[in-house]
Amino acid sequence: MSEFQQRIEEYLNSSDHLSRKHIHPRLLKMFELGGMSVAFTRAQGPYLFDKDGNKWLDFLAGGGVYFLGRNHPQIHQALIDVLGLNLPNLAVVNASALGGMLAGKLLELAGPHFGKVVFANAGSESTEVALRFCRQITRRRRFLYVDGAFHGRSYGAISVCGFAQMRTNIEPAMPVCTPVPANDIEALRRELKYGDVAGFIFEPVQGMTCRVLEPAYLREAENLCRQHGTIMIADEVQTGLGRTGSWFATAAMGVRPGIMTVSKTLSGGQVPVGAVLVSEEVYEQVYSGFSSGLVYFSTFAENNLAMAAGLATIQCLEEMDAPNLAREKGAVLRRGLDDLAARYDIVDRIEGSGLMQTMYFKDSASALLRTQQQAMKAVDSSAFAAAVHVDLFSRQRIVAQLPGPGLDAIKVLPPLISTDDDLAWFLNGLEDTLVELYGRRGPVVAVGQGVVQNTVGKALAGLRAARADA
Repeated sequence: MSEFQQRIEEYLNSSDHLSRKHIHPRLLKMFELGGMSVAFTRAQGPYLFDKDGNKWLDFLAGGGVYFLGRNHPQIHQALIDVLGLNLPNLAVVNASALGGMLAGKLLELAGPHFGKVVFANAGSESTEVALRFCRQITRRRRFLYVDGAFHGRSYGAISVCGFAQMRTNIEPAMPVCTPVPANDIEALRRELKYGDVAGFIFEPVQGMTCRVLEPAYLREAENLCRQHGTIMIADEVQTGLGRTGSWFATAAMGVRPGIMTVSKTLSGGQVPVGAVLVSEEVYEQVYSGFSSGLVYFSTFAENNLAMAAGLATIQCLEEMDAPNLAREKGAVLRRGLDDLAARYDIVDRIEGSGLMQTMYFKDSASALLRTQQQAMKAVDSSAFAAAVHVDLFSRQRIVAQLPGPGLDAIKVLPPLISTDDDLAWFLNGLEDTLVELYGRRGPVVAVGQGVVQNTVGKALAGLRAARADA
């Protein structure tokens, strides 16, 4: 073990986590109060492990980046191989050593509609590039986005976010951004008729709500955008590269946007990377002049490690026939969730596609449970989902996701490599949690247990210190 590795091992096994001190203490305190203060020290595939070897099923998967699971050996080896080649990197005055290879693979999977790829460092940056290109081409400033959308947390991206809560204290956001209802083609038609819209941005399956946009709606939206000179932007940061049962959801729906963004899965969970795929028409309009080559430039985009991670990831996905496998596993997952929805009246509905599913909750007919739910909702509309989330983590050792502000729901993004046993672990664990919440334990106890334990722990620590001083 090298000296550097030894330092990391010592840090991981220490109770003095510097991130609590130097990075985000309030976020870590929130996890602690929710009974979710576990320090993970190892990860492999769809699993996370603590220092005692306890195993958690990771169906949050880093927000979707670990579609192939954590620490995939082929991706590791690709990074090692590239480092061993001593290639030129970020030379600026030359083409990227590996960028052309990755761009070629992305275009091959996306189909002939797209002609060029511009690389970025993440999904949010990819959104920023797309918005900028739309303004540059159209010379317009207004954007349309869908209610419930999420396109990133940078300034432009958050301006087209479909949750007003996420723009708290940053208004005025980028002017002028207008929300439209999902799947309401007449509302979209009315806005586009003004002739001032630079771009219409959408997710084929929304990353936060898991709402699936209707193919007929998106196909007509494409026609309307073309008619009114508006660029259509497909955000496939979360859906792209197989998760919903096709390489790209928009292509499966028969939709051809002018711009498409890709990230998350493309990184293999190892090196941040984003890609903006554009049609030849869009490319020619953005880069129309001799000096327009520097219209967009990002220092670390196309770095060798990011390109290698992307190439290795796509190779693994192709070898596994990712779209078909995601469709098969997604069907098993959806059947299990639909079965729970049919048997437990607190489940309102299931939304999503493939390995991207969300369970929504509603008030139960059970008077005892309904009273607790309503009391919790008076404080926060997503409090009941938080109780489910905490119980899944603390008792079932399952990591899921609270998808968005105000959404009384839990979301899962199972890795493609999840086994049937993993899916059963999740579905059985979720059912056991629902049973517990119907029983004497209740959601208030579930979500409050972490707070109580934290308070009692502090009191005991104080008593110990007092006794030691005495």
